[in-house]
Formats: sequence, structure tokens, C-alpha cells
Amino acid sequence: MKNTGLRSLGMSYRSGYFVNRYSLLIAFLILVTGYWLLATPAEAQLAGKITKVEGRVDILRAGAAVAVPVKMGDAVNVGDILRTKSDGKAEITFIDNTAMTVGPRSRLGIDEYLYKPDEQQRSASLKIYRGRTGFQIPKPVYSAEGSKFEMKTKTAVAGVRGTEGIIHTDGVERVYVKEGVIEFKNPLGSVIVSKGEVGEVFAGRAPVERPYSEREYQQQEKQVTPAPPGRAEAPPVDTPPPPAAPPKPPEIALQPTPPPDLPKIKDMTLNKAFTASASILDGEIQWFDPSVTGGAANDTAAVIQSGSIKGNFNQTILEGGYYNLTMDGSYAWVAGRSIDPSIVGAYNATDDWFYFFYSGSADGKPFYGASVGDIAVSNKSWSGGNIGWIEDGSKKYWYIGGLSGSYTNIFYNNNYGDRTGQSGTFSTKADGLFWDGSRPFWEVFDKIIPTLPGANPDVFVPITETAIRTFDINFNANQSLTLKDANSTGIGSVSVTSGLAGKGIELSPGSGLFDVNVKGNWSVSSGNITNVREINGTINGSTSINTSFAMSVEGGVKSINSDTAIVGAFVGESGATDKAGVMVGKMTGSTSGTFDAKAIGEIKSGFMLP
Repeated sequence: MKNTGLRSLGMSYRSGYFVNRYSLLIAFLILVTGYWLLATPAEAQLAGKITKVEGRVDILRAGAAVAVPVKMGDAVNVGDILRTKSDGKAEITFIDNTAMTVGPRSRLGIDEYLYKPDEQQRSASLKIYRGRTGFQIPKPVYSAEGSKFEMKTKTAVAGVRGTEGIIHTDGVERVYVKEGVIEFKNPLGSVIVSKGEVGEVFAGRAPVERPYSEREYQQQEKQVTPAPPGRAEAPPVDTPPPPAAPPKPPEIALQPTPPPDLPKIKDMTLNKAFTASASILDGEIQWFDPSVTGGAANDTAAVIQSGSIKGNFNQTILEGGYYNLTMDGSYAWVAGRSIDPSIVGAYNATDDWFYFFYSGSADGKPFYGASVGDIAVSNKSWSGGNIGWIEDGSKKYWYIGGLSGSYTNIFYNNNYGDRTGQSGTFSTKADGLFWDGSRPFWEVFDKIIPTLPGANPDVFVPITETAIRTFDINFNANQSLTLKDANSTGIGSVSVTSGLAGKGIELSPGSGLFDVNVKGNWSVSSGNITNVREINGTINGSTSINTSFAMSVEGGVKSINSDTAIVGAFVGESGATDKAGVMVGKMTGSTSGTFDAKAIGEIKSGFMLP
């Protein structure tokens, strides 16, 4: 059976196992966008109530689009985020009589709060997004299984054992212990912080502890203590805000110097809208049959022969914005590429997934991309994702998003047979975000999301504000990928450039995202760029947090002309069947030349993270 190489974007027949890799791209798209969404619980679960309030304080209810001002006695539920302005302070008394006092310019999220004294169980998890929060926890943590009381900052977790103190996140994470004991930890280590001590976490380092002075603690305590009830209530919604608060007093301990702003894009006009158009180069509809003797089978049902892509890109910030595209095309049975399922003993084949490559122009600049997705024959629907880039000189603007649509003619629906002469059309819509490729995508997405139509910036919590840490990703020297022809015979290689490749971000312990540039030079020993159909191999590297990794690459190559080809592949931990992300890019040259691609995806414990 002929292997086109482009099939490796979906399932591998030759490998002896079947992994529906289009679903991994869809899952990744959900992962990426999901970090910026708030979950909506089925019903509110009471955690406590507001017992003191001073100045401007509001609360963002779980699943709500707008925050509302708080007043004495208001309920606080699991999933809520309490927010104080520059003049705001508040106290929450929880259902177990724990008291939390929140200082100005702070955000406190209630991720979990379960209290069952009859069962000797309490499980609480609070998120300190920013600012200061005082705590007084009069009851010990119960010994029942699942009991805990933890407070999470951007880079550390404070495990409480019945105590009183203050937790502060602002560049350096600190927890002051006035009474009791706290375990303060991050992925690099942990310390026990006792009465009269402060635990500290500096960026990229393990926690440490030191004694604090009485004056230092009093300064912190003053910042989180609201006025007694009756002296200061939250102003009505229409009350003008008071004058800006005076500058905060300097911290006792030195704060790290914030990094300088990254350079802005200067060759695009803010709020610019521009059109894009492209032609579909090649693609396939694939069938799949899980019931074949000895395993499962898949192959080509139809070839996507032609199509057009049109739409708009809307720049909302200097570094990027959002896009909308329509994708229409036709497909047909093509002898030599389309395979009758019965040839391999598949008698219950079903149209299963699709992919296609395209190229064109956007704002007069080269525009490339690939789409891949799922087919549901029950209603002839398509769904999936697309990813690509716009070239603006030496700069690239990458884009990623989802798509949905339909097709007119089913090839297989639990059946088989030669479909000579059969054809059909498809129509899909795609939308997503685009960003300056010199920046990690999460940094730009954090800025784009609040500018989208219908967005409410006041309720948006950037993931970079709650992340544990960011780190560099480097490729080792002498790494290469194999290039193969239509018969899966090796005909060349890509020599990958070593050194700094990109960035990673840890969003929760052992989990995060990566954005790396895969660059180098390629050459073939026989044929030319039009003969290259597959790319695969492993790239080894290391990180600035002292971890090493082996990243597998498996995908296809489609030539546009005699000196340009598009590359599309899945990447992930070497040896793992579930791939972590996607890579797209371009090869230029006839028999040798440059290789330039970007890989983005998910990192997990054991893959780039400890």
C-alpha cells in the first residue's frame, strides 16, 4: 500500500498501531484556549461571607461576565474571586471560622472549600493571584484522608497546620508566620516556616526561611487590616472613586528588578484589519476501520484537489489580534491514492478525518497554513483546527484556531468498495488568534483576550499572573531529523540549529506550555524538495531549570513549487503515543536550503518539567 507521507499528520499505518492524532490537535486547541476561561459550576457552594469591607471591593462570581461590588454579609462561594482596588480591604469569615483579610490591589480566589466537622474533614484550596492576604486559622487540619488547607501563589504553595500570618505575592513570594507552622514549597524544594519566621521564594529558586522583625510584620499587618464594621462600607456603584492612594511603602526585603519591556512591533498599524486569501494545495479525507482482523486500518478515501480560503485578520494590539476564515473546496476518488478498504480486509470503514495544506497572501505578504480535523458521518460535519503563519520580511506572525463545517458526499459509512467517479464539496469556517512569533504565544494571548469583541477586561486573569515560573528551552548540538520520500525511504536530513530555541511556562506543578522555534538547514542526497514527503526523528535538549528532554517529531511535507515546501508534524515526548503539540513551518531551496518552523504544545512532568 502506498504511503504518501502526508498520512503521518493523522494515523500511522506502517507503525503497527493507530493513534488518531487529529484529536490531539483539537485537544491542544481546547487546552490553549481553556487556560483563559473561567469554569461555571452547576450551583454555588457556600464557602463563607464578607464580615468587613473598606473602600472599593468587588467579587467576580464563578462563571459571571461582570464583577459586582460587595457589602457586609454577602456570601462568598467556591469559584469566586474577591478583588480589592487601590483603596480597598476586606475580610472573609469562612464556614469553619477561618478569617482571611485581603489588602489593597489584591485578588483572592476560592478554588475549594469543604468543611465536614462531623467527619473530621476539611479541604481548602485558595489562590492568591496578587497582593497580600492575612489569615487566621483557629482549627487544626484534620487527619482524615483528603483533608488539607493550602494557599497557592504564582510560584509556591503554603500548606497550613493551624496558624496565623500573612501571605504576600509580588515578584517575591512570602509567607509570614505569627503563630503555628507552615510548609512552604515549590517544585524546587520546601521549608518549614515556624513562628517568628518568613518563608521566601525568589524566581527560579527553592524556598528559604529567615526571622522577621516586629516592625516588618507590623508593616505587613497594617496593609491587610480593614476598618471595623460601621466605619467604612463599600461606596455605592455610582460613587466616584477616591483619589489615588499614596505609593506603597518600600518592602523590607529587596524586590527583584522587573524585566524590561520586550520590543514592540513597529511595522504594523494598531487596529489594522487586512484580508487574506489562499489556495488549497493538497489534502485527503481518510477512512478508518477499528474492526480489522489483527487490529485496525486506515487509508485514503478521497483527495482534496482544490479549494479557496478567504477571510480577515484584525489587529487589536501591536503584537497580534484575531482572525476569521472561510475554507471551501472539493474532493474526489483518485486512482493510485484512494484505497478500497476491502483490499486490507476492512469491511466497516467510515469517513473519519481530514487534512489539507494551503498557501496564499495576507496583506500582500506570504500566507501559509494547514488544517486537520474530525469527520462525523451522522450529520456530515467537520471540526478541528488550523495553524499557520504570515511572513513579513524576517518576522513571522503565527496563528492558531478552531474550525467547523460540513461536506456533501460520504464515501464510507460502515461499508467498503471502489468509489471511482465519486466526488463532493466541503465548506468550513475557522477563527482564532494570531501573534508576533518572536514572543511566546501565552504572553501575547494574555494581552489579546481582553481586546476581543465582547470581552470584559475587568474579569480577565492573565495566566502569566498566576504561573509558577517561566524558563528557557535549548536544543543540543548535532541534532537532526530524517527526510523521506513517498516510499518512506530516507533521502535526506535536517540539521537542527543548537542553542536557545524558545520558552516554557509552568502553570501548575508539573504542567504547562512550550513555544519553540525549530530552525536549521536541510539537504537531500537524491531527488529534490518535490520528492520529500515525510519528516521524523527526535530532538534532544535541556532547560534552564536543569531538566533534559527528547522531543519526537512525526509529520508530512508538501511542496508548493520547485524550491518551497510546507511542513506539518506532531511533536511530543519521545516514545509516548500521545503527542503534546504541533509543529508547522517551511523548507526553502531545491536540493538543500533552510528549515524554519515553530512547535507549540503542552509540557508535563517528565517532559521538560521535573
